[in-house]
Amino acid sequence: MEGMQTLDASRPEDVYLHLDETIEQADHAVHCYSRLPMRQLLRYVSANSAEMWWLSEHDTPRAIPPHPNDVFAHINSSTREGASLVVLEGIDWLVRRTNETTVLEMLQSLDGLSRERGFQVVLAGDSLSLNPTFWARICSLAPKISVSADPVEVDGRRHEFEEAAIHHTPIEEAESSPDDTVLVHLVKLPQAGFTHAVLARRMLQWKRMGFDLAALEPAMASNDMVKAHTIYAGVEADIIMAIDAIRLMEQRNQDLTVTERERFNYRFMSLNEVAEGYEELFTVLSSR
Repeated sequence: MEGMQTLDASRPEDVYLHLDETIEQADHAVHCYSRLPMRQLLRYVSANSAEMWWLSEHDTPRAIPPHPNDVFAHINSSTREGASLVVLEGIDWLVRRTNETTVLEMLQSLDGLSRERGFQVVLAGDSLSLNPTFWARICSLAPKISVSADPVEVDGRRHEFEEAAIHHTPIEEAESSPDDTVLVHLVKLPQAGFTHAVLARRMLQWKRMGFDLAALEPAMASNDMVKAHTIYAGVEADIIMAIDAIRLMEQRNQDLTVTERERFNYRFMSLNEVAEGYEELFTVLSSR
């Protein structure tokens, strides 16, 4: 596929979680130009699946000045030997650093280059940060990608959330927040087809539930996917138990004091010795 498409995304991580399968299955080189530093971008894109560049004024080997002319010049140079996909995120940021006219001229040149060399370009930006008229002009040049949320891609198959779900409101917001955090049991990710991109998507889902995922950082940093999956499986088991514990807390809410609910809630959401916490909770409830 050649030419440009637009992805409306307010956060860089959402861009790569949406494009993970496209990046992994690309036939030729993939080039990602991101506002994220390399260390953070590697959480979402595997180092062996794409060439990554940091849009920054920092003087580092992988940094590209965040100016439309510099970005286009680099893309022109890096795609001479062939490419499948170029991801350029932060269009709204480039506009703030220059102006709409300069960015639009660059995008028009990039559209021509992509069609000439036969590669796809995905432009990502936050539509709410841009002038609606300018956003409409971008979308006329690069049609919008339709985004569907929630299904998880694993080994070429789409999996939905399991039906079992509970609504959990953090203790400190119980009386004031109309928006409950939804805790759900997600389908387990098998070792087959397990990649950093798949792990990053799962981490984003768990982060949105409010879990502390510090224990998964070694998995994202590891190039040994067997080891990474082992770490993931351990955290997954803790989260499953934590959700069950919180469900039990809600069922027996009247049997716990506010202090106890706060203490157990913090412990389970931070994944701090979950098994011991569950046993302690069960002991407390059994005595009442």
